[in-house]
Amino acid sequence: MQKRVTFWAVLLSAVAFVFSGCTSRVDNGSMVERDPDAFYVDLPAIVIDYAPDGTASIGGMSLTSAGSGEAVYAPPAEVSDGLGMILSTISLQPLWVNHFTASNLQHIRVTNGDEGIIVLVNGHRIPSLVWEEGSLTATADAVSALGLGVPALNKVLPLVRNFGLGLVLRFPVEEGAEAIPLSGVEESEAVVMARMLQQQVLQTFGGALPTVDIPILYHSDGSWTLGELSDVDWTVLTSTPFYALRLPPELISGLTSSGVETVGLSTDPDGIHISVNGIGLPYLSWGSGEVQNLLELTKQLGVFDTISALAPGADIESVLALVENLLPIIQATSANVTIYLPGSEMGN
Repeated sequence: MQKRVTFWAVLLSAVAFVFSGCTSRVDNGSMVERDPDAFYVDLPAIVIDYAPDGTASIGGMSLTSAGSGEAVYAPPAEVSDGLGMILSTISLQPLWVNHFTASNLQHIRVTNGDEGIIVLVNGHRIPSLVWEEGSLTATADAVSALGLGVPALNKVLPLVRNFGLGLVLRFPVEEGAEAIPLSGVEESEAVVMARMLQQQVLQTFGGALPTVDIPILYHSDGSWTLGELSDVDWTVLTSTPFYALRLPPELISGLTSSGVETVGLSTDPDGIHISVNGIGLPYLSWGSGEVQNLLELTKQLGVFDTISALAPGADIESVLALVENLLPIIQATSANVTIYLPGSEMGN
């Protein structure tokens, strides 16, 4: 009995101090227009602040103050150990926090709601998981088609859109650096340039999206053909080991026995889409400059400098320039890769 009391005391204390450190979500209030009789939960974002030594605090409560009475909310002594364990779990190594501070990475914000799971870094959106009407139900159907069905999953997944939740990770700001707001940040120069290039691509094609369709037929032995050419033919023609794209026969057999006939991967100006048997799933967004923002963040964190150091002589800057120029063209193209498995219309 005592263990049960302690568990609920820790849980309630955790909820109390978590909500003492909340802020509004990026899309706060987006759910207020729902049917008043509908089920939904709309909560402000939980804010986790990191000190230079990597310790986490929520609502002014840190690992060292969990039981000292110094926090905004001071839990009873019998539950302070449990709260301290929670804070210890989410703490980071000082090396990472110092690196984020030196790189001017001030905050990471994640929010879940009607649109999807949206991620912003320093107020700029990076590739995020977006769902449309019915896509979460479609995901449950696709999971069932793969033989991975979970009881009541088709009822639970659509409710994800009814939970408005958020999380903010804040890191120390270097002295002299300007504080960056959580949202409402202007688009970067890279995003503006990418939009201009996309418009130029569309104008070149008279406003219509360039389209590329690639149907690939997989056979029961894991080999594949594209058109009249086999994977071996493509390897010989291109001097590229395309036969490496073969799949294990066991995987092919498992998919077909689960009723999977086609798997689609497509891109358009909105993002990267995946479908199973024609059922569209939630997609990865890039239509609001997310990829360009991710590239800028990668530069900011010094990732490419590390790659250059590990690969002396590699012209990383030229590769980056090529990628940045090609991305808007790729994003403005409708590319469709459809994998047909044995038993599908093409596979018969």
